[in-house]
Amino acid sequence: MTTTTDARPSLWMKLTRYSFLKKKRSTRNLERLCREYATDKRTLVVHSEDVNYRPYFPNAFSVTKRPDKPADMHVDLYYTDLSNIASESYEVILCTGLLEHLPQPEQLVREFHRILKPGGELIISASAVFSIHEAPNDFYHFTPFSFRRLFEQWTGFRMLRGSSQPFETIAILLQRILIQCRVFPLVRPLVEMLCLALPLLDKSIITQYSTAGRMETTFEIDSMLPSNIQAVVVK
Repeated sequence: MTTTTDARPSLWMKLTRYSFLKKKRSTRNLERLCREYATDKRTLVVHSEDVNYRPYFPNAFSVTKRPDKPADMHVDLYYTDLSNIASESYEVILCTGLLEHLPQPEQLVREFHRILKPGGELIISASAVFSIHEAPNDFYHFTPFSFRRLFEQWTGFRMLRGSSQPFETIAILLQRILIQCRVFPLVRPLVEMLCLALPLLDKSIITQYSTAGRMETTFEIDSMLPSNIQAVVVK
Protein backbone atom coordinates (compact mmCIF):
# COMPACT_ATOMS: atom_id res chain seq x y z
CA MET A 1 0.00 0.00 0.00
CA THR A 2 2.78 2.39 0.87
CA THR A 3 4.48 1.81 -2.47
CA THR A 4 1.26 2.49 -4.41
CA THR A 5 0.55 5.68 -2.49
CA ASP A 6 4.08 6.94 -3.06
CA ALA A 7 3.87 6.22 -6.81
CA ARG A 8 0.72 8.28 -7.39
CA PRO A 9 2.23 11.73 -6.71
CA SER A 10 5.17 10.87 -8.98
CA LEU A 11 2.86 9.97 -11.88
CA TRP A 12 0.71 13.04 -11.23
CA MET A 13 3.80 15.23 -11.21
CA LYS A 14 4.83 13.85 -14.60
CA LEU A 15 1.37 14.44 -16.07
CA THR A 16 1.31 18.05 -14.86
CA ARG A 17 4.62 18.63 -16.66
CA TYR A 18 4.19 16.48 -19.78
CA SER A 19 4.28 18.13 -23.22
CA PHE A 20 3.80 16.71 -26.70
CA LEU A 21 5.73 19.60 -28.24
CA LYS A 22 9.36 18.78 -27.57
CA LYS A 23 11.02 21.69 -29.35
CA LYS A 24 10.95 25.26 -28.03
CA ARG A 25 9.48 27.79 -30.46
CA SER A 26 12.07 30.33 -29.28
CA THR A 27 14.89 27.96 -30.28
CA ARG A 28 13.62 27.91 -33.86
CA ASN A 29 14.20 31.67 -34.05
CA LEU A 30 17.75 31.27 -32.75
CA GLU A 31 18.42 28.62 -35.39
CA ARG A 32 17.16 31.02 -38.05
CA LEU A 33 19.58 33.68 -36.77
CA CYS A 34 22.52 31.26 -36.92
CA ARG A 35 21.53 29.98 -40.35
CA GLU A 36 21.25 33.49 -41.82
CA TYR A 37 24.65 34.62 -40.53
CA ALA A 38 26.56 31.35 -40.77
CA THR A 39 30.27 31.67 -41.49
CA ASP A 40 33.42 29.58 -41.52
CA LYS A 41 35.37 32.49 -40.03
CA ARG A 42 36.94 31.98 -36.62
CA THR A 43 34.08 32.67 -34.22
CA LEU A 44 33.94 33.24 -30.48
CA VAL A 45 30.73 31.64 -29.18
CA VAL A 46 29.73 32.93 -25.76
CA HIS A 47 27.09 31.09 -23.75
CA SER A 48 24.92 30.05 -26.72
CA GLU A 49 23.88 26.60 -25.42
CA ASP A 50 20.20 27.07 -26.33
CA VAL A 51 20.92 26.47 -30.02
CA ASN A 52 23.06 24.01 -31.96
CA TYR A 53 25.40 26.57 -33.52
CA ARG A 54 28.14 24.17 -34.67
CA PRO A 55 26.73 23.43 -38.16
CA TYR A 56 26.71 27.18 -38.84
CA PHE A 57 29.94 28.19 -37.09
CA PRO A 58 32.33 25.25 -37.59
CA ASN A 59 35.41 27.19 -36.45
CA ALA A 60 34.02 28.14 -33.06
CA PHE A 61 35.80 28.66 -29.76
CA SER A 62 33.16 28.24 -27.06
CA VAL A 63 32.94 29.96 -23.68
CA THR A 64 30.41 29.12 -20.96
CA LYS A 65 29.67 29.60 -17.27
CA ARG A 66 28.15 26.13 -16.98
CA PRO A 67 30.64 23.58 -15.64
CA ASP A 68 28.48 20.69 -16.88
CA LYS A 69 28.63 21.89 -20.51
CA PRO A 70 31.59 20.97 -22.75
CA ALA A 71 33.40 24.10 -23.88
CA ASP A 72 36.84 25.41 -24.78
CA MET A 73 36.80 27.82 -21.84
CA HIS A 74 34.81 28.01 -18.60
CA VAL A 75 34.30 31.32 -16.80
CA ASP A 76 32.50 32.81 -13.81
CA LEU A 77 28.74 33.27 -13.47
CA TYR A 78 28.67 36.79 -14.96
CA TYR A 79 31.44 36.42 -17.57
CA THR A 80 33.46 39.16 -15.91
CA ASP A 81 36.89 37.79 -16.86
CA LEU A 82 37.59 37.24 -20.55
CA SER A 83 41.11 38.61 -20.22
CA ASN A 84 42.63 35.38 -21.54
CA ILE A 85 41.08 36.13 -24.92
CA ALA A 86 43.37 38.42 -26.88
CA SER A 87 42.26 41.81 -28.17
CA GLU A 88 41.23 41.99 -31.84
CA SER A 89 41.49 38.21 -32.16
CA TYR A 90 38.07 37.30 -33.65
CA GLU A 91 36.15 38.43 -36.70
CA VAL A 92 32.82 37.15 -35.38
CA ILE A 93 31.26 36.74 -31.94
CA LEU A 94 28.00 34.85 -31.35
CA CYS A 95 26.18 35.48 -28.07
CA THR A 96 22.59 34.42 -27.40
CA GLY A 97 20.51 34.32 -24.24
CA LEU A 98 23.09 35.95 -21.98
CA LEU A 99 22.76 39.75 -21.67
CA GLU A 100 19.56 39.53 -19.61
CA HIS A 101 21.38 37.44 -17.00
CA LEU A 102 24.18 39.93 -16.33
CA PRO A 103 23.90 42.66 -13.69
CA GLN A 104 26.22 44.83 -15.84
CA PRO A 105 25.66 43.87 -19.50
CA GLU A 106 27.57 46.93 -20.73
CA GLN A 107 30.76 45.44 -19.25
CA LEU A 108 30.48 42.38 -21.50
CA VAL A 109 29.66 44.60 -24.49
CA ARG A 110 32.94 46.48 -23.89
CA GLU A 111 34.81 43.18 -23.80
CA PHE A 112 33.23 42.10 -27.07
CA HIS A 113 34.34 45.38 -28.62
CA ARG A 114 37.90 44.75 -27.39
CA ILE A 115 37.99 41.17 -28.68
CA LEU A 116 36.59 41.84 -32.16
CA LYS A 117 38.84 42.82 -35.02
CA PRO A 118 38.10 46.19 -36.69
CA GLY A 119 35.01 45.70 -38.84
CA GLY A 120 34.17 42.50 -36.95
CA GLU A 121 30.58 41.56 -36.19
CA LEU A 122 28.71 40.62 -33.03
CA ILE A 123 25.69 38.36 -33.62
CA ILE A 124 23.54 38.74 -30.53
CA SER A 125 20.10 37.88 -29.15
CA ALA A 126 18.58 38.82 -25.78
CA SER A 127 15.20 38.55 -24.08
CA ALA A 128 12.48 41.11 -24.75
CA VAL A 129 8.92 39.91 -24.02
CA PHE A 130 9.84 36.68 -22.29
CA SER A 131 9.26 34.80 -19.06
CA ILE A 132 11.40 35.25 -15.97
CA HIS A 133 13.94 32.45 -16.20
CA GLU A 134 17.21 31.35 -14.58
CA ALA A 135 16.13 33.31 -11.52
CA PRO A 136 17.44 35.06 -9.52
CA ASN A 137 19.88 36.00 -12.30
CA ASP A 138 17.37 37.54 -14.69
CA PHE A 139 18.02 41.29 -14.59
CA TYR A 140 17.02 42.98 -17.87
CA HIS A 141 14.78 42.49 -20.87
CA PHE A 142 15.62 44.59 -23.92
CA THR A 143 13.98 46.64 -26.68
CA PRO A 144 15.41 47.86 -30.01
CA PHE A 145 15.88 51.26 -28.37
CA SER A 146 17.91 49.89 -25.45
CA PHE A 147 20.07 47.99 -27.97
CA ARG A 148 20.74 51.22 -29.86
CA ARG A 149 21.78 52.83 -26.58
CA LEU A 150 23.91 49.88 -25.52
CA PHE A 151 25.83 49.83 -28.81
CA GLU A 152 25.96 53.56 -29.50
CA GLN A 153 29.79 53.55 -29.49
CA TRP A 154 29.92 50.88 -32.23
CA THR A 155 30.00 51.58 -35.98
CA GLY A 156 26.39 50.51 -36.51
CA PHE A 157 23.90 47.73 -37.06
CA ARG A 158 23.95 45.37 -39.98
CA MET A 159 20.63 44.04 -38.66
CA LEU A 160 18.33 44.90 -35.73
CA ARG A 161 14.95 43.18 -35.38
CA GLY A 162 12.42 41.43 -33.19
CA SER A 163 12.82 37.68 -33.32
CA SER A 164 9.10 36.94 -33.54
CA GLN A 165 5.78 38.46 -34.52
CA PRO A 166 3.17 39.31 -31.84
CA PHE A 167 0.96 36.22 -32.01
CA GLU A 168 4.01 33.98 -32.27
CA THR A 169 5.36 35.67 -29.14
CA ILE A 170 2.14 34.84 -27.31
CA ALA A 171 2.58 31.23 -28.44
CA ILE A 172 6.16 31.26 -27.12
CA LEU A 173 4.94 32.60 -23.76
CA LEU A 174 2.21 29.96 -23.59
CA GLN A 175 4.83 27.30 -24.18
CA ARG A 176 6.97 28.81 -21.42
CA ILE A 177 4.00 28.42 -19.07
CA LEU A 178 3.98 24.72 -19.87
CA ILE A 179 7.76 24.54 -19.41
CA GLN A 180 7.92 26.47 -16.14
CA CYS A 181 4.61 25.55 -14.48
CA ARG A 182 2.73 22.52 -13.31
CA VAL A 183 -0.54 22.64 -15.28
CA PHE A 184 -3.62 20.43 -14.94
CA PRO A 185 -2.99 17.57 -17.43
CA LEU A 186 -6.20 17.99 -19.44
CA VAL A 187 -5.38 21.66 -20.04
CA ARG A 188 -1.86 21.11 -21.33
CA PRO A 189 -2.85 19.71 -24.78
CA LEU A 190 -5.25 22.63 -25.29
CA VAL A 191 -2.46 25.11 -24.62
CA GLU A 192 -0.18 23.23 -27.01
CA MET A 193 -2.84 23.48 -29.73
CA LEU A 194 -2.93 27.24 -29.18
CA CYS A 195 0.87 27.33 -29.50
CA LEU A 196 0.54 25.79 -32.95
CA ALA A 197 -2.45 27.86 -34.08
CA LEU A 198 -1.73 31.37 -32.80
CA PRO A 199 1.23 32.19 -35.09
CA LEU A 200 -1.09 31.79 -38.08
CA LEU A 201 -2.84 34.99 -36.96
CA ASP A 202 0.35 36.99 -37.63
CA LYS A 203 -0.56 36.87 -41.31
CA SER A 204 -3.52 39.15 -40.52
CA ILE A 205 -1.35 41.99 -39.14
CA ILE A 206 -0.98 44.83 -41.64
CA THR A 207 1.31 47.31 -39.84
CA GLN A 208 2.82 47.50 -36.36
CA TYR A 209 3.75 50.58 -34.33
CA SER A 210 6.10 51.16 -31.42
CA THR A 211 3.56 53.14 -29.41
CA ALA A 212 -0.21 53.34 -29.00
CA GLY A 213 -2.18 56.18 -30.56
CA ARG A 214 0.54 57.29 -33.01
CA MET A 215 -0.25 55.49 -36.27
CA GLU A 216 2.42 57.36 -38.20
CA THR A 217 5.17 56.12 -40.49
CA THR A 218 7.90 57.25 -38.09
CA PHE A 219 6.52 54.89 -35.42
CA GLU A 220 6.33 51.77 -37.60
CA ILE A 221 8.26 48.81 -36.22
CA ASP A 222 8.99 45.27 -37.41
CA SER A 223 7.58 43.68 -34.24
CA MET A 224 5.88 45.51 -31.38
CA LEU A 225 5.85 42.35 -29.21
CA PRO A 226 9.01 40.30 -29.88
CA SER A 227 10.12 37.50 -27.57
CA ASN A 228 13.76 38.45 -28.21
CA ILE A 229 15.75 41.25 -29.81
CA GLN A 230 18.30 40.10 -32.38
CA ALA A 231 21.10 42.15 -33.89
CA VAL A 232 24.29 42.02 -35.88
CA VAL A 233 26.46 44.88 -34.66
CA VAL A 234 29.60 46.06 -36.47
CA LYS A 235 32.64 47.21 -34.49
